[in-house]
Amino acid sequence: PWLILLTFASLYFFSSFLSLSTFSSSSSSLSISNTCNLFRGQWVSDPNHTPLYDQTCPFHRNAWNCLRNERQNMTLINSWRWVPQSCHLPRIDPVRFLGTMKNRNIGFVGDSLNENFLASFLCILSVADKGAKKWKKKGAWRGAYFPKFNVTVAYHRAVLLSRYQ
Repeated sequence: PWLILLTFASLYFFSSFLSLSTFSSSSSSLSISNTCNLFRGQWVSDPNHTPLYDQTCPFHRNAWNCLRNERQNMTLINSWRWVPQSCHLPRIDPVRFLGTMKNRNIGFVGDSLNENFLASFLCILSVADKGAKKWKKKGAWRGAYFPKFNVTVAYHRAVLLSRYQ
């Protein structure tokens, strides 16, 4: 869970602090103070919290698409959100993120945990660009291309990123 949270926080900060000269700022922003620590907080149940995407997302593997496969406890699973201590963390805005990343390439390197995060992240981004396509190389999917924003999100699976002692 920490790796996913760290990846999400890094993406959010990266998209928030880049020059937004071609993009207007939105009213929802991250409130940061000296006491804000994104890694200290708690998971809070919010029955109104739902995914930004639906079961038609092309980036989930069919067997792992819990929405399409109608997993029974999805409402409970999706009702949790991370609330950092002493700061406000808004939901990611896929239009703002892709607008900020326009004409760029983004790379992810990780194991299966990162791959699961990436599939959900691509589903969120695909809400902003219905023309999003899987990017493939030699049969295995390697990310996505968002033509409306000319953004490529690439993925390289590397299962041994750390050394066992």
